[in-house]
Amino acid sequence: MLVLKLVNTIGIILWLGSFLLLNVSSFVINNKLDHEADLNNKEYIREWAAKVSDPVEADLIALETGFINRGPIQPFDDIYLFVNPEVPHRSKRHAKEHTERLNNHEKVLWAEQQISKSRVKRDNLDEKFDKRAEKEAYRSVSYDDPEWSNQWYLRDKKSLETDTPILDLHVITAWYKGFSGKGVVVTVLDDGLEWNNTDIKPNYDPEASYDLNDNDPDPTPRYDPSNENKHGTRCAGEIAMVANNGFCGVGIAYNSKIGGVRMLDGRVTDRTEAQAIAFKHKYIDIYSSSWGPNDDGRTVEGPGTLATEAFIKGITEGRNGKGVIYVWASGNGGRHGDNCDCDGYTGSIYTISISSASEHQLSPWYAEKCASTMATTYSSGAYSEQKIITTDLHDQCTDGHTGTSASAPLAAGIFALVLEANPDLTWRDMQHLVAWTSQYNSLAQNPGWKTNGAGFKVNSRFGFGLLDASALIDSALKWKTVPTKRICEVIPNGFKPVEIKTGSPIQIDIKSTGCKGEENNHIRYLEHVQLYVTIEYSRRGDLHLNLTSPNGTNTMLLSERSNDASTSGFVNWPFMSIHTWGEDPSGTWTIRINDRSKHDNIGRLTNFKLVLHGTYEIPEYMKNGPRNYDEKFVQKETVKEQSTEKRRIKFKEESDETKPSEKLVGKMRFNNAANDDNEDDLTSSEENFMNLLLKYFNS
Repeated sequence: MLVLKLVNTIGIILWLGSFLLLNVSSFVINNKLDHEADLNNKEYIREWAAKVSDPVEADLIALETGFINRGPIQPFDDIYLFVNPEVPHRSKRHAKEHTERLNNHEKVLWAEQQISKSRVKRDNLDEKFDKRAEKEAYRSVSYDDPEWSNQWYLRDKKSLETDTPILDLHVITAWYKGFSGKGVVVTVLDDGLEWNNTDIKPNYDPEASYDLNDNDPDPTPRYDPSNENKHGTRCAGEIAMVANNGFCGVGIAYNSKIGGVRMLDGRVTDRTEAQAIAFKHKYIDIYSSSWGPNDDGRTVEGPGTLATEAFIKGITEGRNGKGVIYVWASGNGGRHGDNCDCDGYTGSIYTISISSASEHQLSPWYAEKCASTMATTYSSGAYSEQKIITTDLHDQCTDGHTGTSASAPLAAGIFALVLEANPDLTWRDMQHLVAWTSQYNSLAQNPGWKTNGAGFKVNSRFGFGLLDASALIDSALKWKTVPTKRICEVIPNGFKPVEIKTGSPIQIDIKSTGCKGEENNHIRYLEHVQLYVTIEYSRRGDLHLNLTSPNGTNTMLLSERSNDASTSGFVNWPFMSIHTWGEDPSGTWTIRINDRSKHDNIGRLTNFKLVLHGTYEIPEYMKNGPRNYDEKFVQKETVKEQSTEKRRIKFKEESDETKPSEKLVGKMRFNNAANDDNEDDLTSSEENFMNLLLKYFNS
C-alpha cells in the first residue's frame, strides 16, 4: 500500500512538472499569437451605421458611396442603416475602404461597419414599518397560486415565529402598503417572451414588445427541443406573474404591464443592441437585461457607439425627461475568475447593476466582484439551495431559474413598485434611493464590507446591500429630487507614459479640487467615479488596479484574471465605481497598478483621466447626517477566505519592508512601492490548481 502511494505521488510530481513545462511553453506561444487573435476574432458584416447631417439626402449619400439605404435605425432620426452588397455577409476583415468612403463624404458625420457580437444569458448554472405590523402582514397575506408558499425570497417563513429579522426582499410589506406596480411598464430585453403564458397574458403589453431578430411585432420565442430560448419568459415572470389565478407563483409587480424584446436569438450587433435599449423609450419605464459580453474571464467589452447613444437617449428623453430605469445583471463569471469591471454594460453610469445572494445570505460561486455593482437580490446558490420560481415555456412553471439572470428581474419588479409610489423619480433618484435604503445586515458575515467617507457601507460583491422594497417605498414617498448633476474631469498635467512590469508596482497621486472655481462643474458630493486608462501590457490578466479616494476609501477596480492572456491591454477603458458615493472629491486620489504574477511581463500606462460625477448641493436625504445602520441583527461570525487573507497579509508585510522611491511630476507623485493595500481579491489561478489537486487526493 505504501509503495502504491509512493508510486502515485511520483507520478503526480512528474505530471506536475510536465504540466508546468507545457504551460510555460504555451504561455510563450500564446503571447506571440494573442495579438493576432485579438485582431482576427471579430466577425464583420455588410451593414454600416452612418450618422448624416442632412437626413433628406440619405438616399443620395448611399448612392454616391456605393451603398443601399435601408432607412433610419430606430429610434434615431439621423442615423441610417447602409448595406453594401459587394461585401461578404461575414468576414474577418474590416472593409476599411468602404468605411473611409463614407466617412470622407461631406454630409456623413461618422460611419461604422457593424460587428457580430457574442452575448450570453446570465442564468442556467449547474419610515420604519412597525415590526409587529410587518409580521402581521406576512401572516395575513395569502394567494392561491400553487408555488406561492415556495417563493422564499418574497416570504421568509422562518422568521414569523421568532424574533429574528425577516430575510427576504420585504415585498409583502410593500404590497400591504398598496403598491403592486400598477401603471408601470417593464420590458425584458432577451430571447423572446411567451406572452400567452397563463401567468403573463393578462399583464402582457404588445406596445412594449417587438421582435428585432425577425423584425415583426410578435416577441414569441423560437421553440426547439432544448428549450434554449426560455430565458426571457423566465425573467418576465419574476416581474409580472399574475396573482391569485391559481397558476405558478406571484410576480413582484403583479399589476404592472410587461413586454419583451426578442433580440438575443440571432446575430447581435451594435445596431441590434441600440434598437433594443432605446425601443419605445418614451413609453417604457423600466428595462430589464440579464445578458452581456462573455463571462469567460478574458473578455473586455462595452456598449458600442450606437448603444451608448441609445442609453443617453433613454435617460434624457424617457419618462418625460426623468429618464428610464435600466437594470442589468452583473454577471456569472465568478467560476472563471471574471471581474465585472471589464463589462461596460454593468459598468455604465446609466445602469443599476444587480448581483446575487443565496438563501443562506452568501455570495454564490458564480457571482463576480466589481466596484460598479449597486445592489443585490436573491438567486440560486449551491446545488442544494433553493432557486427562483417563475414562468417557463409551453405554459409551464419552473422552480429552477438561476444566476444573476434571476436577480436583475427581481430588482426591476421592485423598482416598478417604487415608481408606482412616486412616478416623479428620476433615473438618478432611483440610484440614490438604492444607496440610501439597501440592507447590509443579513449579508454582513461576508468579507469585503467597508464604510466609505460619507458613511455608506459598500461591498464589491453586493454593492450597497440587499434591496428592501418597503424601505425604498417609504423613502420614495417623501423624496425630494436630487440636485442637478455635474461632471468634473481631472486630467494630469504633463503626464508621460510610466513603465509597468512584474514585481514593480506603481503609484500615482493626483490632486483634485472637485473642479472648484469652474462654473457648473464644481462637485462636493460624489455619485459615480470613472477612471479612464490606456495601458499597454504583455498579459492583461495579470494586472491589479486600485483607486483610493481623498477620504481613504480604497476600491479595487480590477483584479487578476487568470484566463486573460491578451496583449491588447486597455484602450481608454472606463473603470467605474460607486464606492465613494457621497464623498467630497477634493484632495489627493491615489492610483495603484501592480502585477504580482510569476510571468515576466512588461508594459506601460500611456494615459489616464479621472471623471467625477456628482452634485454641488447636498442631496436632501443626506442633510441629517450619514445613514444610520441597524447593527442589532448583524451576524458576528464572518465567512473566512483564509488563503486570500494570508496572501493579503503577506503582501502587506512585504510592503512595509519596502522603502518607496518617490519623484514629483507636476501635481502627481509616482511611488515604486508595493503598498497595494487591496480588498480581498478573487481566487488566484494557483489556488484553483491546488483545489483540483485536493479533489484528486480526496477522491
